[in-house]
Amino acid sequence: MKINTEYQWPYHGSKLISKDKLRPFLKRNNISGIIHLCIHLGLILFSGILIHFSANIFLKILVMTAHGSFIAFLYAGLHECIHKSAFKNKRLNEIVGYFIGFVLLRSFLNGRYRHMAHHTFTQHPEKDPDKVDFPSGYIDYLKHVTSFTLWIRIIENLFRHSLGKTSESEKNYIPESEIKSLIFESRMMSIGYILIIFLSIYFSSTFFLIYWFIPRILGEPFLRLVRMVEHTGKDETADMIHNTRTSFPSAFLKFLYWNMPYHIEHHLYASVPFHKLPKFHNLIKPHTDEVESSILSVHIEILKQIWKNKKNKKKENLLSI
Repeated sequence: MKINTEYQWPYHGSKLISKDKLRPFLKRNNISGIIHLCIHLGLILFSGILIHFSANIFLKILVMTAHGSFIAFLYAGLHECIHKSAFKNKRLNEIVGYFIGFVLLRSFLNGRYRHMAHHTFTQHPEKDPDKVDFPSGYIDYLKHVTSFTLWIRIIENLFRHSLGKTSESEKNYIPESEIKSLIFESRMMSIGYILIIFLSIYFSSTFFLIYWFIPRILGEPFLRLVRMVEHTGKDETADMIHNTRTSFPSAFLKFLYWNMPYHIEHHLYASVPFHKLPKFHNLIKPHTDEVESSILSVHIEILKQIWKNKKNKKKENLLSI
């Protein structure tokens, strides 16, 4: 009897779509990624200019938050470079990936191997390093949204890697041959941040503080709200259709997140570049029975389930959407 390995960890790809139908969606180019990145950076530049001309302190904070959200959502570009699908040119993927990683205070190399493990063991209770457990309560939910624990992890990773240390869990997904490169990258990042701090103090400048660091912190929760929707409350199974959620936000948010709300499609076939996901969705949709929810509706369901768990004094991880 032949065992069906389609939905078993580790995940090695889907046979849902025939190779002939899939092939056109795998073609990559440089121009789509360059245009998307330039417009995204243009939004950051525009919001930065608005910060400069905002005289009212409350308006300035509001604009800084929007500016920081645009910066935080560069993570989507980093994510595409991790998959080597932002651009056809491999070197360009690396250059942009390292650049965005530095802006976001995230190691590009650590992100690459951590994310590959996430794709291989999506929603595995022990082996998925990016799995976020269903919030145990409203405080836990706020910890996820405010990104408090995320910042602790990011800073701790940078400091530890700069000292040449990797954790036991990281050794499970980072190849030993890449450890030296990871340490070198982290040290170069640290030197860069120290240099920025030194220059800011030397010139008595708040430029990086106002246009980068503070907005970066203010904007991260908005990225968290979107990223939580991808897997929170989904099945702990290797079936990508049921462990991942495709959502339908506004066209602007789809752009800002580089089409990653098409997340079932991305997890089924991670080699499909971001600019082809909307059309690829039409090919995948007939094979799924998932409800295509909005970002807001998913969070409402999460909050409802937390209330039910509290009322019934038991933990439920699955949502109806």
